[in-house]
Order: sequence, then structure tokens, then C-alpha cells
Amino acid sequence: MIPTIRNLTRHFESYRVENHVYQTYADQLKISDEMVSFEAIDRTQNKHVKATYFFKNNQEREMLNRQKGCLLFNVDADVKLPDQPPNENQFDYRRFLQSRKINQIVQIAKIHRIDSSHSNFGNDFSHQIRMRMLQSLNRLPSALKDYAKALILGIIDDDFQATIEQIRKLGLVYLFCLSGMHVFFIRKYLMMIGTFFKIPIEGIDLILLVGFPFYLIIGGGSLSLSRAIWMAWLAILSRFILKRGLSGIECWSIVLIGSLFRFPLMFFSLGALLSYLMTFILLLANNDSAFKMNFKLNNFSIPLILNSTYQWNVLTSGLAFAVGWIFEKIIFPITLLGSLVPGIKNICNQLLLLVNQGFAFLAAIPATITFGKLPVTVGVLIVLMMFLIENHRHRFVKWVIIGMLYLGSWFWISFPFKSKVIYFDIGQGDATLIQKAFQHRVVLIDTGGKLNYGRKRPSNRPTAGQRMIANYLLSKGLTVVDGLYLTHQDTDHIGYMASIGKQIRYNKIYVPAGMEKLESFQQKLNQLNQPPQKIIPVTDQVSNQDFKILHPFEEGKGTNQDSMVLYQKIGNYRFLFTGDLDQAGELKVIDRYPDLRVDVLKAGHHGSKTSSSPQFIDQITPKLAIISAGRNNRYHHPNQETLQAFNERAIPFLNTAKSGMIQIEISDSKINVTEELKR
Repeated sequence: MIPTIRNLTRHFESYRVENHVYQTYADQLKISDEMVSFEAIDRTQNKHVKATYFFKNNQEREMLNRQKGCLLFNVDADVKLPDQPPNENQFDYRRFLQSRKINQIVQIAKIHRIDSSHSNFGNDFSHQIRMRMLQSLNRLPSALKDYAKALILGIIDDDFQATIEQIRKLGLVYLFCLSGMHVFFIRKYLMMIGTFFKIPIEGIDLILLVGFPFYLIIGGGSLSLSRAIWMAWLAILSRFILKRGLSGIECWSIVLIGSLFRFPLMFFSLGALLSYLMTFILLLANNDSAFKMNFKLNNFSIPLILNSTYQWNVLTSGLAFAVGWIFEKIIFPITLLGSLVPGIKNICNQLLLLVNQGFAFLAAIPATITFGKLPVTVGVLIVLMMFLIENHRHRFVKWVIIGMLYLGSWFWISFPFKSKVIYFDIGQGDATLIQKAFQHRVVLIDTGGKLNYGRKRPSNRPTAGQRMIANYLLSKGLTVVDGLYLTHQDTDHIGYMASIGKQIRYNKIYVPAGMEKLESFQQKLNQLNQPPQKIIPVTDQVSNQDFKILHPFEEGKGTNQDSMVLYQKIGNYRFLFTGDLDQAGELKVIDRYPDLRVDVLKAGHHGSKTSSSPQFIDQITPKLAIISAGRNNRYHHPNQETLQAFNERAIPFLNTAKSGMIQIEISDSKINVTEELKR
């Protein structure tokens, strides 16, 4: 059946298709132990989609591994639009897909059959070559395989993610995966071979003219690779048909116009943005010295990197030239030779392992500055000022303006004028951040976490805690949490503690008394490598500068019944956080603290009916309730009884499953509530 436009709501509700056909190629299949994902074309609507399918058994995985050529998947599936990112500054996967003209997400429920098909000779031939190369490269030793697949085929495996992260930390990722610079080296090496065998330059150019379009498919077809290939192709073609060839700027301009016509949103991709900007700078600075050119490339790239990754490594400026030379003279030729000459593959692999060790050593040097997310408007102004500096008049004044833009942005990011309470949309879990004005104190209550129910999560991929919580903290220029409060031991509250701790340092960790003795919690602490003296067990007999602690009353085992209950007054507003405390525990709290009143309640246990008892709500009289729950969660949180209790008392409530991240900005006279998905 064909869905109508009425099925597509602003909330991105899914619709079901049956016996629907999607076309892809075998080399596009990304197969892991438990799932397959691929980009495909909807044959009915002629739309590009991103499809995923979880295997029901090992035979399905093995069957897909045997596929070749052009494939037609006949499936039942749930189709939806890509989701808007639910947390501030979270990676916008929707825009990334849109930059590649992918309009829908397809979750395959059942595969009826997979048929072989044909597209056109050029596509079929290129994908067949790519598949054979992929099978060949998969047999190479570890490091050589990773570099060969990344540089030749544009495939970055999970095993290579650690190295890519180290390169990214050094601010050099654009040299490897974003620029398409290896296209230049391919032509250069072919010219050297042609000279050796006395093949005329025109002959090499003719080979490239025919071969480059095929390599665009073989190399993965990224926007940066496309830019590099079509620029080189146009330059060669113009020399054949014009008296003079097109200049680099002319080729760049033509390719830019053509790419924007085909991919209007391509600059939502950092790779495309860096590729086009860095190439433009190289073309303008063609006559500059290598040092001066490298200086310009770094200065132009800093605003883009800070807007995207929030950090800058002070070693980057010095390393870029050296690493560029290493890439040209060592990494790329070794990768090519190791892939083509079987007898030396082990030697090449060892050399690349040494290169990886070098990257790991450099990335471990504490030279990273966490700036925060540079605003887009400021970044644009800085780039424009960098272009104006090319005019030598008033250069000092222009540099001063650039410095003031950076300094002003840093103060704005690092010293917010108002306090905030931020309820993350972490799925079926809990995580709340309290930022005091001017970053006077930063406190995190729980970290969220996810039960995988038997599914393995690739160890090299960032967790949701890193993508949502650590990413947000870094975007605000924060690398330290003054206090981490873990309300109890459940995975959905503490599961991401260790992964967030890889990027964010916890000064102190507070737990309900008795939880620190649990073996399961000790194992999580060992992953974190947190010094034991910073683990502080608490009861309601302990209060500190962050909270008045109302529960537990005595040592327990970190269960729901032992949940930490935290009370804090910010400005004139009172906040309460109850973890997963049950109704019996809530009644004990109000019995011990009969004068307890709050303005904002973090509803217990994700809005479950086991918490938020009517008597408890009646006594504390909240003006607003916040519920943290996952979309379509298996527990059906929040429970209708809880929502009815709030409705009967005219207490408004917000649910992260519908609102996304909920931010409450506090001044002495008022609070301002922002829902990320309703901006």
C-alpha cells in the first residue's frame, strides 16, 4: 500500500508498508552481529531511505553476507521521517540525512524475499568492483584493513572508530576523511607511473577522465569525495576541449553550484562544509609558503570545529603540516602498497600500527581546550574577517576584532547569567543537570542508562550518555561536574556513568548509604577509575551546599525503596527530585517533613503508578511536574493513574517523551520553561 501525506504528522508518526520494494547494492549493506543497515531507494516513491533490520537468527545474517550485485528487498516495514534531535546541541541526524537527500527512516519488520536486479551498466559495474574490493580488503590485517577501507572505499568500521576519535581530538580529521585529498594523490601517483613507463600525460588524463566517475561510486560517494573528483574531472576535461583549461576557482565554483542544485542542504554536513571551505582557501593561497598556507587553513577551520565539536587542540596548528606530510609520504602509499602487494601486507600493517600509536600518544597529551559551542553567527563573522585580512589594510584591527569575537563568545558560554535546571531526554531513564548562574556550581542527578536485553552494543560507539549528556556539557564549555548524585542503583539511572566519565570528570559522587558496598556498583566504579575517597554515602542526616537530602533515613542496598530524595531552592523556586522512590517511601518523607512544599516536582519512577501518591502530591502542592520517560517504552510510563492525579489537581506536567529536553531557566522573579521539541 502507498501511504498518504496524512500519515506524516509533525510528530513523525510511523506508518506500515507491506510487500514494499527497496533497491540497494550488496556493498551498501553494513552488517553487524545483530543487525543490518543500508541506504536504499524506495522503488514505489523513488525516495532515498535509510533502512535497518534486526536479525531473527544467524541464518539471516549469513544469507545477507552471501548477497551480490543489485538487490531488491521485498519487506514489511515501519516508515517514519527522521526525528528532530530531542536535546539541545545533540547531533542532528535528521539534517545529516537530509544533506544526503535521505527523507525517510525504514525499520524493516519482515523480509519476504531478496531478488537480484539490475540498475544500469555504470552503477552495476562500479558496485560489483566495490564489493570485490571490500571482500579483498576484509582479509587484510587489522590496521591495514581499517585504513584501506576508509581511504579507498570510504568505509569506517567500528574497529577504526577509536583511531578516528584520536585524529578528531587532534583537530586533524579533515585531513583524512573529509577533504577527499586522496584524489589528488591518486592522480599524482598515476602521473609518476606514467612518467616511469613513458605514458603521455594526455593518456593518464584520459584514463582519469573515464575512471573518476566510476571511482566516485567505488569510493563511497561522500560529498567531499564528490567535490574532489568532479573538480579534477572538470579540470582534465577542460584541457581536452578548451584552448586553456579551467582554473581551480572556476572548477570549484561550477562543482559547488552543481552540488547545491543536487544537494541543497549539503552544508549541514561538517564534512562537506570543511571540504569546500578548505579547498577554496588552498586555491586562494596557492602561491603562499607551506607554513603560511597551513596557518590559514587552521584559522579558517577553527570556527567550524568549535561549532561542531566544541574543542580545539593547541597541537593542531603544529601537527597539521607534519601530519599532512605523513599522510602523503607514509599513510596513503603504505595503504595502497599493502592492499595491492600481498607479500608486504604484514610489514605495512605494522607501520600503520606505529602510526596509530603515534596518534594515541599525541591525543593523550592534555592539550585540548574546551571552548563550548561557538554560535553560528559569530563563526560566520570570524570567517568573513579572515577573508578581509587578505587585504593588508588595518590587519591589526581585524585581528583584534577576531580576538574580541572569540573572547566575548567564551564569556557568554562559560558564565551564563541565570541558573538552569535541565531534564535530559535520555530515553527510558533519568538524568537532570543543575547549572548555577556563572557556572558557580554544576551538579548532575543520575546519568541515564539502557538495558540492552541481550543485544550487544558496539564498544567503540558512543553511548546515549555521551551523545546527549557529555555532548551538552562540552557544548557549554564544561568538563567537570562538581557533584554527581546517583539516586539508586538501577541501570536506567546510573548505566552511563562510566561512559560519560570518559569525557567529563566527576569531583564527587554521592550515593544513598549502603549502595557504595554493592559489588555491581564497585564494578561500575572500576570502569570509571574514580578515586574511592570521592564516593560519599549519604542519608537524610547529611546535607551539603547542593541539596537538603530528605531520604534515605538509614543505610540500605540502593534499591528503589532506598532512593535519594533531593530538595533545593534556586532563587525563589523550590525543586524536588525523588528518583524511583515508591509511594510508601513518599509518605514516610512527608511524615518526617510535614512542612515540605515544592514548586517543581520531578515525578518519581518515570510517572509510574508506584510513585506520586495522591497524599504526597496534596501535601507538597507542586506547581509543575516533570516526567522522564522513553517514547513507546515497554513499561507504558507514565501511567494514566499518575496523569489523572495531576489533572485532578490542575497540576500541569511535561513529559520528555513528548517535549524532549526540558529546560527551566530561573531568575528571582520568574521561571522560563523551554521544551526542545517545541522550539
